[in-house]
Amino acid sequence: MASVTCKISQSVVDDIKKLRFSTPSQTSSSGPASTFKAYVALINSEQTVVKEELDDVTDFDSLVDELPDHSPRYVVVSYKKVHPDQRVSYPLVFIYYCPETAAPQQRMLYASTQQLFEAENKLGKSLLLQRKEELTQTWLDESRF
Repeated sequence: MASVTCKISQSVVDDIKKLRFSTPSQTSSSGPASTFKAYVALINSEQTVVKEELDDVTDFDSLVDELPDHSPRYVVVSYKKVHPDQRVSYPLVFIYYCPETAAPQQRMLYASTQQLFEAENKLGKSLLLQRKEELTQTWLDESRF
């Protein structure tokens, strides 16, 4: 059995649950609803997974700008996806962002907590991202979950 090195803050679980059940027609206090929503979490010094406070992230480009160059993060994204038959869906995708330049200790800490994060948040679609510049809607659409 794998050992658990970190715990997940209940507020993270609650926030991701809200993200999962939010709809694009809902508006937020910051203005009209968007077809893109992102949630970014980090592991703090107490080895607890907590929300990372970011500036306004409204699309893939602004999310990429906010991700650090040398530190892993857990990213949950919901975006509008138009299928070839014109159906519209809003997939909830978990992205384990782990840049190659991250310190080995950080990489191991995040990797050891990844499955717990996925399980506690009931995230089925999971991807690994090593270069943040690759994070685009096209990359997600072409990925096989």
